[in-house]
Amino acid sequence: MRPRRRFVLAKTVLVLIGALLLQIGAVADLRLLGATGDLLLLLAVAAGWVDGPDRGLSWGFAAGLAYDLVLDTPFGLSALTYAVVGYAVGLVSVALSRPAGWWPVSIAALAGLLATGIYAGVGHLVGVPYPFGDLPPVALVVAAWNAVLILPVMRLMRRLVGAQKPDRIALVLGGRR
Repeated sequence: MRPRRRFVLAKTVLVLIGALLLQIGAVADLRLLGATGDLLLLLAVAAGWVDGPDRGLSWGFAAGLAYDLVLDTPFGLSALTYAVVGYAVGLVSVALSRPAGWWPVSIAALAGLLATGIYAGVGHLVGVPYPFGDLPPVALVVAAWNAVLILPVMRLMRRLVGAQKPDRIALVLGGRR
């Protein structure tokens, strides 16, 4: 492994561990309508928006696995949800040629709604009873957290990964970098 890749990998691991510690140490106590934000989902959304579907999927899977280690839900449920959402956000960012303005904020909020629905739906399929009546406030809180924090997290993601070669899927779909 080249030194640059090792450095990026070390920074990635530190960001994931830092986000996990912030999530379980601070954000978990900041409840609004009985729900909290999800920093690890936000990392997957930012990675997908900044670096395309491949990296959104990778970050989502890694962040989800890290979160699954501390959650009391079926192992892999968060990883699956975050990977799907990170990939979907990456596809949208490539299709829109990564526009600026309010697009990242809007897409991040929609990603929060989507992730909450996928998490509850797949959890229900694997036997985790989730009261669907609690879903709207949880989805709104996650969407609000994503919308508020997406721009600083995107800046962090750009600094973390820097200039790299284009995402394979972005090249196939014709997205510009």
